[in-house]
Amino acid sequence: MHDNGIKIGLVLGGGGARGFAHVGVLRSLENHGVQVCAVAACSIGGIIGALHASGQSATRIQTMFESIDLIRLLDRSKMGGLLGGARVSGLLQRYLPRTFEELAIPLAVTAVDVQRGKLVVLNKGELVPALLGSSALPGIFAAVRHSGRVLVDGGLLNNLPVDVIRTMTLAPVVAVDTTEPADRHLVFSDERPVWEKVRRPVLRGKRPLMFEMMMKAIDIPRAPLNSMRLSLHPPEVLIRPPLDPDLKVEDYLRFREAMECGYAATERHLQEDLPILADNQ
Repeated sequence: MHDNGIKIGLVLGGGGARGFAHVGVLRSLENHGVQVCAVAACSIGGIIGALHASGQSATRIQTMFESIDLIRLLDRSKMGGLLGGARVSGLLQRYLPRTFEELAIPLAVTAVDVQRGKLVVLNKGELVPALLGSSALPGIFAAVRHSGRVLVDGGLLNNLPVDVIRTMTLAPVVAVDTTEPADRHLVFSDERPVWEKVRRPVLRGKRPLMFEMMMKAIDIPRAPLNSMRLSLHPPEVLIRPPLDPDLKVEDYLRFREAMECGYAATERHLQEDLPILADNQ
């Protein structure tokens, strides 16, 4: 690793397990000596961004994720989701400071105030509740009460907050989009015998159709929202790692695959885009 004097604002989008690509992005940036001076993020991007903003290297973040028994982090919800966040909160509190103000690098995350139906940007006060709110995919993860609001996933309204990073730094911006593709095809037929459907209602590796439909209902409007925001606030470098379209937001066991994809994509971009970033210092 070398210090080439290049500083960037980094935008890390949401995407569940697909967002593990962000760890590979950070590893590549570190290898090229690119310093992150501010982070704007959403959902899993917010969690990884917070870990980096607290001073942890990509290698340390990778080690943390690979050591987690994800099943043990699941708990019941009392706030309108299938899964709660108490155990995840406990884990993050072990690795992160209590407040945004204690981070080494400025961080902002997006969330949605579900009661008021408005986008909110969180950048001060308690850190972990803000990260959980930004990651609370409606119907799956519990909504989060924080600072007088009930928060859910910021990806509903601003999954790739380039506009937010522009208010935080004048440095060139690198944005990483790991959103599930909105045009992936769903399978509506199941030709198995009735008795087999009863015995195994959910096939291994397959989502229930109801969950697929719910995710598509989120992804379809999110795609034009992302496009509109990017047209208004284009980053200097936009990285879209070519993740497997079938890598789903819940495929947390495919951590290394997503990470390596993010690393390779960033390496390819930096070969061409380092001069652009250097010229914008």
